[in-house]
Amino acid sequence: MNFIPMIKKKQIERAQKLVTKGLINYQPYIFAEDLQTGVGFEFVTGKEGAGLVYWPTIDHQLLASPDMKRFIISNDNAHEFEKANEKLRITYNHFIDEICEHIGNVSKTTFADIGCNSGYFPVSFSLRGANKSVGYDRENYTESFELLNEILGTNASFIPLGYELVNASISSSEKYDVAISMMVLCHLSDALRHLSFLGSIARKAIFIWTLITDDDDYRIIYGEPNKYYRHDKFPFCFDNLIRPSVKLLYKSLELMGFTQIYEISNHKDGIPDLFCNVKNRAVLAIRPTA
Repeated sequence: MNFIPMIKKKQIERAQKLVTKGLINYQPYIFAEDLQTGVGFEFVTGKEGAGLVYWPTIDHQLLASPDMKRFIISNDNAHEFEKANEKLRITYNHFIDEICEHIGNVSKTTFADIGCNSGYFPVSFSLRGANKSVGYDRENYTESFELLNEILGTNASFIPLGYELVNASISSSEKYDVAISMMVLCHLSDALRHLSFLGSIARKAIFIWTLITDDDDYRIIYGEPNKYYRHDKFPFCFDNLIRPSVKLLYKSLELMGFTQIYEISNHKDGIPDLFCNVKNRAVLAIRPTA
């Protein structure tokens, strides 16, 4: 999202504060020419820690924090950072448009993004006229949602209930027409429980963007334990680069009644193949209604 045409100075200052809190960095936003965020560059380079924020005018005292210093992109990489996150925005918006096209009648549709981060998808569905658009996450992104809604005139909601790690679910959640899971499944050691949870709250459809392996067997492949989770207890240390086989994923969706399954290609209509290193795949599964 590019906020430059409508953002106000005080809103930029609020965005800067949210960046320093770690509440805005992962999703691709342009608040100003000298304040841009997004994980696109890390995906393109395949280097974890390559940088999530371009902020050349940042107060150098803030760089004393190792976490903040890790997030800041260097001026040498600024151009590639901007290009990568532009591709990420194109890809995100392509997914959102495809979901809306397949579901139809967005104004009567409710959406829930599980693991919403700072709100790109909930706000985008609200922009497209969704009846209701809600985000859930372990971190409290209330301030981020408030800022984005204020800038765009949207009404997306954030519910800071957090995940129940053992069951990969959210307590006291209501049902929605569409449940979104963006890069969550690959960070949950019990992927099938998360799928089951998504199926339990989605009336019409599930959209999943995650790592998938092309194996013909029913299987889940685990990556190396995440170094950032080294203090977490087993099995959560393995919540990193988890890949269900396409056969397991599709059969699981079918068993829950989502029999119309579409894989959304990054290549359609010139959409860039952004994630050449990590092989993310986008799957939309629809439960037919009478």
